[in-house]
Amino acid sequence: SSGINAEYGAINEFIEVQNLGVNFCSRSFRGAPAAHPDSPKLSVLAALLSSKYLHREVREKGGAYGSGCVASNQALSFFSYRDPNNTATLDVFDRAAEWATEGAFTDQQLNEAQISVMGKQDAPVAPGSRGLSQFLGGMDLDQRRAYRAGVLSVTRQEVMDVAARYLSPDNLHGNVVVGSETETSKFTDLGYLIDAFGKKTGTE
Repeated sequence: SSGINAEYGAINEFIEVQNLGVNFCSRSFRGAPAAHPDSPKLSVLAALLSSKYLHREVREKGGAYGSGCVASNQALSFFSYRDPNNTATLDVFDRAAEWATEGAFTDQQLNEAQISVMGKQDAPVAPGSRGLSQFLGGMDLDQRRAYRAGVLSVTRQEVMDVAARYLSPDNLHGNVVVGSETETSKFTDLGYLIDAFGKKTGTE
């Protein structure tokens, strides 16, 4: 997809930074509210994609300093940073969605993703931060308990199902790439909006 998606209003944008020797790539899909039944499934999906697919393909093979997938703030987002690649990384994001949708992960990998999500949930929280966390997270105690139960009980098929629905090209999404001015013409040809030092040019 390119430029502005007229139906959904999604935007693909390239942000040009002079003399930047690496790229920062991201793709975000519309996700689910924190208290939605799909929220724990999406958290496990994100952990699974981060550690079992994106780390290998974007960091180890592609040479990026880091990469991952995060489910938060009603969005499901892929990212890479200090990445020597850009369009190749966006292609990896495509393949990552296929990998999860097809269930190409093992039961052990799924279990490790669940443990990773629970580890973050069980991390100590300072007393002064508890109320703030609840306020920002948008979940009360009962909803947090339901979320934890959802993380622990998620099945392979449920992960495949949320991957198919939320990572579908039909779901609202967009790409943003930050890179050098030497890459601008390539993204212009792809139909991306170009933002050079805050001044937008290119596709409208």
